[in-house]
Amino acid sequence: MKAEDVRLRNCYSMATVYVRSVGSLLLLLLIGSLVGVHAQGRDVPPVPSRPGRLVNIQGQVSLSNGRPAGVVVVKLTTRGGVPRETFTNDQGRFEFHDMEDGGYVLVARSPADPRLVSDTIQADTSQTATGSLNVSLTLHLVSEGSADTKPGVLRVDERSQNIPKDARKAFNQGLKFKENNEDEKAFESFNRAIDLYPHYYQALTARGDAYIFQRKLKEARADFESALKINSHYAAARRGSGYCKLEQGEYEAAAQDLEQSISDDPGNASAHLLLGIADLALDRRDAAKAALTKALSFDPPAVRAHIYLANLYAKEHTYKQAADELHRYLVAAPRDPDRAKLESIEAQWRTLAPKQ
Repeated sequence: MKAEDVRLRNCYSMATVYVRSVGSLLLLLLIGSLVGVHAQGRDVPPVPSRPGRLVNIQGQVSLSNGRPAGVVVVKLTTRGGVPRETFTNDQGRFEFHDMEDGGYVLVARSPADPRLVSDTIQADTSQTATGSLNVSLTLHLVSEGSADTKPGVLRVDERSQNIPKDARKAFNQGLKFKENNEDEKAFESFNRAIDLYPHYYQALTARGDAYIFQRKLKEARADFESALKINSHYAAARRGSGYCKLEQGEYEAAAQDLEQSISDDPGNASAHLLLGIADLALDRRDAAKAALTKALSFDPPAVRAHIYLANLYAKEHTYKQAADELHRYLVAAPRDPDRAKLESIEAQWRTLAPKQ
């Protein structure tokens, strides 16, 4: 083998090994908090608030079956009691621009049926380093057991949920414990919610999410599958199932799950990124490139997609593009703990790129 061929192979291999070595952590950060506020990853400490910093608070409102809830009022209130309101678009997306650093309370309500309301979510901009904070809200019926919901307002597939009050309370407590990294208490709460209401697919999904943080993929996958048996269109559970299959090397099955999750929730950047990773593992380069590029089109983007695009370009021996993608990632994530390794790979790729 020629010396140059060896150098090319070694450079690409080093990049591939690095990307694979961060793969589990990357996916863990992506899939984290499938329900509720999108986490930045529990091993990444919150970024301290910076005086004068302005952020965007955005997210999605979903119906209890996981479908987007369009034309819904989202109310945001500061800790000082100052309210702001906006409407979701057809895909259930909303955004509040140029908000000051601090804590906020968000709740969503359907103007067509006041009984459709979300749980109240507390969010803090210290949870983001990107200038944007994502929040997910889910509408449910306030008056449990009501069967006279207005047509077109709540489209639950085969069944309407009738969640006991104690089960809902346990579920909400579990989400709070999970957000505070109190794993044991979170599991106790999710278990109680599921015991009280076995068809509680949101609680099954949240418990599966919690299992992922503990790297218990078998248990997580079982919970996601149970949730999907109850509601096959619940995007968070489908995304979690796809993640587990991706981690377990079932790339084709993972891609199918992730494509379905995107069909049910097209506005989730992480799902597009995960699909891109699955397609890349299957060597479906065009599909991978499209999914990864889409993941970067959101605000905020799934910036880790740059790493996988870089790996894809290196595989195609287009080293300048590979180096440029890696550089874009480093600009977007200047505090990555493996920055030195990535900078070294970028430098080596640039030496392999054709001279202009």
